[in-house]
Amino acid sequence: MAQAGHHARVLCLEGSPLHRAALAYLEEKETDEQFDLRTIRKGWRYLALATAVHRATRLIRHRADWLWVRDPRDLDTSAWARRIIGWLGGPTKLVFHQGMQIPNPKRSLYHILRFGAIDAWVSPLSWLKTQVCENTPMTEDRVHILPLGLDDKWFAPVQDPVQEQRQARLQLGLSQESFVVALVGRIDRKKGQDVLVSALRELPQDVHALVVGDPTLDTLSDYFDEVRAFVRDNELQWRVHFRPYEGFPRNAFLAADVVAVCSTQESVGSVTLEAMATGCAVIGTDSGGTAELLDGGRGWTFPAGDSDALANALLTLRNHPDVLAPRRSACAPYIEHHRREKLVERWLNMLTQVGAE
Repeated sequence: MAQAGHHARVLCLEGSPLHRAALAYLEEKETDEQFDLRTIRKGWRYLALATAVHRATRLIRHRADWLWVRDPRDLDTSAWARRIIGWLGGPTKLVFHQGMQIPNPKRSLYHILRFGAIDAWVSPLSWLKTQVCENTPMTEDRVHILPLGLDDKWFAPVQDPVQEQRQARLQLGLSQESFVVALVGRIDRKKGQDVLVSALRELPQDVHALVVGDPTLDTLSDYFDEVRAFVRDNELQWRVHFRPYEGFPRNAFLAADVVAVCSTQESVGSVTLEAMATGCAVIGTDSGGTAELLDGGRGWTFPAGDSDALANALLTLRNHPDVLAPRRSACAPYIEHHRREKLVERWLNMLTQVGAE
């Protein structure tokens, strides 16, 4: 937004990931766009009236047109701040950018007051908008669908797919002759690494799994140990390749013949979008946001948790590699809508329209 000519101010907790990212951007930016950073106090999640008053006064002082909230933990305080600003005749409106599912009804008086303060709700997919309209007091006219954006670096052209795949496999220590299935994301039971590893037992020896990610920091979970024990017990050590997650794991996508998304239920699935932008063929679960992303011939789906179905689908892809290119081509026009410049234009149109109402 700052690069598009608007004054963008980031309000965040000191030391938070957003704070660190904003500081890094301020150090690197070379243009004179209006972008600055302010820290805010951490308040209670619910009924934090003191924090809401503090936030409202800052927004009035800055004459902000919009307060843009992403985290639901900030919604209660921001909703109260929006009401306070309205009572004082201030200009600031509230937009909430959805990232989570809302599978259960939220229609109590408290929720009516909370959601009633939101001027615009942005859902990244149609199925999430449906949930919002069915389970909250939000009316359909206040809910807008805008795709999740990707950094421009994901759209870097692949000049020579064969050579770049070869180079990526060299860097990751993978066989050049294997059919590689990549699964990228944190190692967690909900992400389904065990489903992919289990599917390998039913597949030819030249099918390998590239698992890129780090385990969720949860001392109560031994999931990563369970997956590695399964690999050892089934003598799959030389076919399952664990690699740590990098901030920009494009090499993992370039090395793969197909990317697997085995998550039980993804709200959106940034890995699916990143794979599409890199030009990969994708197979994913037929649930949540993954099903919508792969609809329209953009990929293949299988029932969540069904390793046999995944194995059968991967065997078909391995035996008929000619079917991969049409799906990759179908992704190209769809993923274009996730480019930064296209999304900035759509966000500005939406904010301008709602702001004028």
